[in-house]
Amino acid sequence: MDDQPHNRPASHKKILVAPLDWGLGHASRIIPLVEALRSYDRCEVLLGVSGKSGEFLKAEFPGLKTVNLPSLRVRYSDSSSQIGRIMLLIPRLILSGIKEHLHLRKLVKEYDLSAVISDNRYGLYCRQIPSILVLHQLKLHFPRGLHLWARIFTWLQRQWITRFDQIWIPDLPGDRSAAGNLSQPPGDLKNAWHIGLLSRFFYGHTGQRPVGESYPLVALLSGPEPQRSKLEELISRQLRISGIRALVVQGVMGDGVMRTEGRITWVSHMLSDDLHRYLQATGVVVCRSGYSSVMDLIALRKQAVLIPTPGQPEQEYLAEYLRGKGWFFSQPQNLVHIEEALRQVNDYFPPRIPVSEHLFRRINRLFNRLKQGEGED
Repeated sequence: MDDQPHNRPASHKKILVAPLDWGLGHASRIIPLVEALRSYDRCEVLLGVSGKSGEFLKAEFPGLKTVNLPSLRVRYSDSSSQIGRIMLLIPRLILSGIKEHLHLRKLVKEYDLSAVISDNRYGLYCRQIPSILVLHQLKLHFPRGLHLWARIFTWLQRQWITRFDQIWIPDLPGDRSAAGNLSQPPGDLKNAWHIGLLSRFFYGHTGQRPVGESYPLVALLSGPEPQRSKLEELISRQLRISGIRALVVQGVMGDGVMRTEGRITWVSHMLSDDLHRYLQATGVVVCRSGYSSVMDLIALRKQAVLIPTPGQPEQEYLAEYLRGKGWFFSQPQNLVHIEEALRQVNDYFPPRIPVSEHLFRRINRLFNRLKQGEGED
């Protein structure tokens, strides 16, 4: 950990914010963070981007400067288990982190960065400036029988995250936790703080304009291929049979034009303002149990059917945990039955939880540190 002063002119701060490029979830949840930073005088936000999530953020923030970052392309297995694919990724993940770190050192000098906030990019730390990691999964989940691999992954994660000055956890402790034991830091990790939930449907994304047509059901697809396409095919087939009027947001960057066939409308993607309006008007949301989606659903207090990505332990845990709390109904992908889910979903409803509750407190402390050139108090 670097305890040296970080001297920058108090008049102007440049902060790099960079999410992991695995689907759009990490990119979407930094939107309220970027909006919050932009509310501070003399703060310039630079977006670190790559891949499809980079295209998404450029569309969300057309006026912000972007810098390109190394991208690690990930494709999930066709099977119901992703563990083998993830294990094979370990060398690439380590190499990717090293590349990110070396690239950041150049960016610090080129852009005179004051701080960096990384969402799950483990290589974006630098000894010369405050480096913050946004991370909700501090306890890794593995299937039974893989305890050795769980220990190896946990050790590797710990080696990386301790290189950051601070860890910001987008959750709340205790009974209000949306991520359960995933987000609870070990007792000896002293530089981690819960900042409350992060949802893109706050800080400027009001969604007050009326929608042209509301839909009883909105399906939000996301995540790496081929499982995203498999879920789209499954849901579309069942919706055609059921006759339910629905909007399917495919979760891929495209032209954003709506196409209707029968009672189903498809659109490649929506920016946050438009998506907010359609979600506000719908009765039920069907989506993956990715954590960013969960935080958005809680923020909007929407009933939902969660379908975890097959073989992804984190999403499987979240779906089971949130169903057990009575917040959201869930079904495994191989047992998806939309009509049955719509009958069950009325028994589940998320509570009212403050969103981004402690975010501004952490940002204020960061700016005080930058202004004073002192370590974390």
